Amino acid sequence: MRFAFPKLALATLSLAALAPSACHTARAADPPRALTPTIDVTIEDAAPNSPGHEARFALSVVDGHAQLKAHDGDADYALAAHTARPEPNVAPHFSLHVKRSGNARGADLDLASAIPLTPGARVVIARVERADGRRTSILAQVR
Repeated sequence: MRFAFPKLALATLSLAALAPSACHTARAADPPRALTPTIDVTIEDAAPNSPGHEARFALSVVDGHAQLKAHDGDADYALAAHTARPEPNVAPHFSLHVKRSGNARGADLDLASAIPLTPGARVVIARVERADGRRTSILAQVR
């Protein structure tokens, strides 16, 4: 029993020489592939004297197109984006379509808008303030 430990230590030291050094030179991995643009869409609903609700979606644009259908609580969402063909003197942009139906929290939405093609800060693409105090905001950001 008392010889087991020295033999184990000797075996460990022998095998440690075969393992790569902990201080070896690190090699850089291949650079990551170019990512496709992602459009983050946030729909915020707020009403007086009640907690707000936020629905967040991320659309990955592949070959100039993205589409997403989702169900959140009592609302159905359909989101679509595509790269708009630039006309002369018009900056490239994404066309964005957001549709919400069957929502008891707020009103149905059907929005068509555009956002710049280049990544940047979140922008408000629509805001609706109703007479009863309810408010809906739609924000988007290209990453």
